[in-house]
Amino acid sequence: MEIKKEEEFNSILVYAMLWRHKILIFSVTFVIALIAAIVSVLFLENEYKATTNVVPPQSGSMMDNALGSISGALKDIGLTKLGGSGGDSYDFIVVLESRTVKDSIIHEFNLPKIYDIPDTIMSLVREKFEENLEINYEREGNYTVSIWDTDKNRAAEMANRYIEIANNVAVKLYREEVAMNKKNMEDRMTDTDSTIRAISDTLEKFSRRTMMFYPTEQAAALSKSLAELKSEEIKYEMFVDYYSKLYGDDDYVTQSIKGLKDKMSSKIAEVKTKPGFAGNFSLDEAAGEGIEFMRLYTELETYSKVKAFMLPMIEKNKLDETKKMKNLMVLDYAIPSDRKDRPKRSLIVAGSAFGGFALTIFIILIVNSLRNLKSRISQVDPKNV
Repeated sequence: MEIKKEEEFNSILVYAMLWRHKILIFSVTFVIALIAAIVSVLFLENEYKATTNVVPPQSGSMMDNALGSISGALKDIGLTKLGGSGGDSYDFIVVLESRTVKDSIIHEFNLPKIYDIPDTIMSLVREKFEENLEINYEREGNYTVSIWDTDKNRAAEMANRYIEIANNVAVKLYREEVAMNKKNMEDRMTDTDSTIRAISDTLEKFSRRTMMFYPTEQAAALSKSLAELKSEEIKYEMFVDYYSKLYGDDDYVTQSIKGLKDKMSSKIAEVKTKPGFAGNFSLDEAAGEGIEFMRLYTELETYSKVKAFMLPMIEKNKLDETKKMKNLMVLDYAIPSDRKDRPKRSLIVAGSAFGGFALTIFIILIVNSLRNLKSRISQVDPKNV
């Protein structure tokens, strides 16, 4: 209870002490606020804000839909593009924040002279410019680029020019990437053409050697012919058996028919073991030769389809190299502001006044504490120490 009363007593003493120095406190606060007001008026120039509002181009056009499958294939093999919007494009904020764009504005508007910074210290010039630059990507999908300058017309010019330069940089990057993609695709096309020529030559030599051109049709014709030969052989066997039982094995008719049957069997054996019946290969070799032919033919068809798939992509890259494009469309151009945006002199004066008020109270409390400490030390009896 006594401690609480002592704390209340000390608080009253502090308030009383501050009240006793109220004139000093308010005088210092007023002087500091006055100095801040004078400095802000005389030494801080008015700065005007200019803002450009831009949006990315709308996707989903007829051309985009027509090339959708090709773009997906390009993405699958690592060939994406810069430009437009959507998941296949780079975030344009990267270009807007790039040093290339900032340095272009700095040199074009001679900002080192305006900021009174030597152009040999570009890092300081760049830092100063970045203090006067604000780039935002809004929730609705648009970008805003704001620039502050002491000249309101120059601020608007810089904001508009900033978007133009950023678009030029993006187009340059886009064309470089398209050129690289085009070269890669053309190199692949050259390799594919070489492979197709090699397979075609091999297939041509194979066909000349084996006389095989259409394996499926040739196989059907071969099967039909062989079936007819075997059916004739079976017929002769039936006649031989019939006349043998009727006239005996030594009969002239029986022997004649048996001779025809033997010739047919010999013919069938030649078909199976010697080339010439269906091509420059025997029937026993037909399966292996046919499989080899189909392997070469399949490879030829495969690479031909790859070539057909790559041709539209190459044409698209050629089209992209020459087409005019913009990555950001200006919705609202920057215009000269009719009122200043910085400095906020009222906030500067209010902040200075509050700071002066708090600092004065702090100094008074420190000085009073030191006086009390000195008084207590002087009241201590050296004999009791």
